[in-house]
Amino acid sequence: MKRLRFIILFVGVNILFIFLQIHKNGKITEISYQNQNKQHQLDILKQQKEALTHQFQAMKNPSSVKDYAAEELNMKNVSLQQVHIMNLDAGA
Repeated sequence: MKRLRFIILFVGVNILFIFLQIHKNGKITEISYQNQNKQHQLDILKQQKEALTHQFQAMKNPSSVKDYAAEELNMKNVSLQQVHIMNLDAGA
């Protein structure tokens, strides 16, 4: 009777260990998949950061600022004689 109880307990514990190993392998696979997704997102964000950095550097270039002001904002160069000083306190 004791021997049968020991065999049943031994088999039950081994089956439990097998299920725990399967569960562990499933969790490892799930975490590996999540890690791959996060790594892919990180790569995409790094590429976006690099593209935005290049775009920012191009926008800081004085010639591109001048071109943007002339083409998009219709601004023109003015000479110093065309600048007039207005006194706002004169009306008070």
